[in-house]
Amino acid sequence: EIIMTYTQSPKAIGILLEGHARLYYNDADGNQSVIEELFQNHVFGEMFLLPSGMEDYFVRAGSQCRVLFIDYKHVVKRCQRACIHHSQLVSNLFQLTAQKSQQQANRIRILTQPSTRLKLLTYFGILCRHEKDGGCMLPMSYSALAEYLCLDRSSMMRELKKLCEEGVLEKSGRSIHLLNKK
Repeated sequence: EIIMTYTQSPKAIGILLEGHARLYYNDADGNQSVIEELFQNHVFGEMFLLPSGMEDYFVRAGSQCRVLFIDYKHVVKRCQRACIHHSQLVSNLFQLTAQKSQQQANRIRILTQPSTRLKLLTYFGILCRHEKDGGCMLPMSYSALAEYLCLDRSSMMRELKKLCEEGVLEKSGRSIHLLNKK
């Protein structure tokens, strides 16, 4: 089910309270690309990715979702008393916008890698960077990962097998453990 279709001007900010969703881009030929995976407490809406021209962005549920929508106009227009709650909301939205920018910069870094191997290693490095043991859990299926990384699933799985055979990483289901950070 489609949760939100982006428009030329911001209408709402969505907060995913439960479930999993994806932000898609639909080009002029009808080809869809996954732009972002959304999980619990992720935010989405036009203010985080301003569409231009005839581009078509939309958020589709990947599982049963619960979403809180906040009217954009109520966020940008301060209340008459300039209350501390409104100030905190605006501050939090600025922080979320900065986090979204970092996520998009990471995605660009991943997608600009010249090979499947480097795309995978860069993605896993970003995903596992806060774990002391180099391990992490993939937040999506391997099919979704291939789509997210713009890779053919079978060639991605072959490369994952090679990385395991070479001792670069271990995987068990969706659990990934980087052994050798090169």
